[in-house]
Amino acid sequence: MSYNIPFTGNIATDIELNTSTPSGIPRLNFLLAVNENSGKENEKSHFLPFTAFGERAENFAKTFTKGMRVTLTARVNTHPKEVQVNGEDKKLTMVTFTAQGGGPDLSWATADVTKNAKKGDKPDTSYGDDEAPAAKPAAKAASTPAAKPAAATDDNDF
Repeated sequence: MSYNIPFTGNIATDIELNTSTPSGIPRLNFLLAVNENSGKENEKSHFLPFTAFGERAENFAKTFTKGMRVTLTARVNTHPKEVQVNGEDKKLTMVTFTAQGGGPDLSWATADVTKNAKKGDKPDTSYGDDEAPAAKPAAKAASTPAAKPAAATDDNDF
């Protein structure tokens, strides 16, 4: 089962892309500060760990900066961890998130979006200038109903 959970918050750490991973796949780890009861007396911030991989990690690293407000969709990951607390062994469940998508939160900002070419895709330059594909026909303008002629003035019109 695949599912994504949405999160909106501020990037809480410096963005540093790790390209020296054993698998060779770029990885980006960062914390997202998510506020609970925002603006209220009992406001609380949660610092959630996120990881992004591959081209997504590269795009995030080029786009995100510390303090930036973003919206992410992520998959939840859990794993057991044994720790000692006051000399006692305790078993904890650690929770992390793998970012599946994201971008700037546009509630209080604007963004210019640039689409990246897919890796391995190259522009098709196999045709000469005189063989360029024909342009797509222009979309038809939406037909608007003709305006009704103004009615003659009538004493009963409001």
